[in-house]
Amino acid sequence: MKNTSGTKAQDTGLTEASQLPSSEVIAKVAEVRAKVQSTFGQVVLAMAAVARYRHMMLSELQQLVIDPLIKDRIVIAFPASPDKDVTAAAAPATIAIWASVSEEADKRIREQISAGVFPVRLRAEDWVSGEHVWLLDVIAPSEKMATEVLKSFRRVAKKNEINIHPVVRELVDQQALGQLGRPLRSNT
Repeated sequence: MKNTSGTKAQDTGLTEASQLPSSEVIAKVAEVRAKVQSTFGQVVLAMAAVARYRHMMLSELQQLVIDPLIKDRIVIAFPASPDKDVTAAAAPATIAIWASVSEEADKRIREQISAGVFPVRLRAEDWVSGEHVWLLDVIAPSEKMATEVLKSFRRVAKKNEINIHPVVRELVDQQALGQLGRPLRSNT
């Protein structure tokens, strides 16, 4: 685009002639949309298979799935070697929902947990608002798979201390939970 203001022109992906998005931008948007739709579907299917989510209303999916999905706070894991193991191929995905929140959001999470609220409700801006890492839920078909996700989550959280929602603590092998040691924190 021609720039007459003296500032550097920004590449918007629009073609000069028509001000329409380029074919590359259209393809990228379609790719992202397909990935989001696929991931959303996998998460909702996993939630539908778990009693603690069956009472949820469709209107709650914005807060429970879409907001964390957009903020890259949902991890999906599949069993290893599904091509060699029929049971693994048929197993549903394991989902981890997590947040890295501010001091204020951390306080609100703790208040909700103390009040017995599940699932925890966060504002869209809370999901990536700070350094307090919370593993808010693991949706898995077995204790073994939930425990594996917990062990793997250490890589996602890096050096940060991990706070684990009490519901997640009940889903995983207690011995494995204890072996993860500091900086994993499970008290609320």
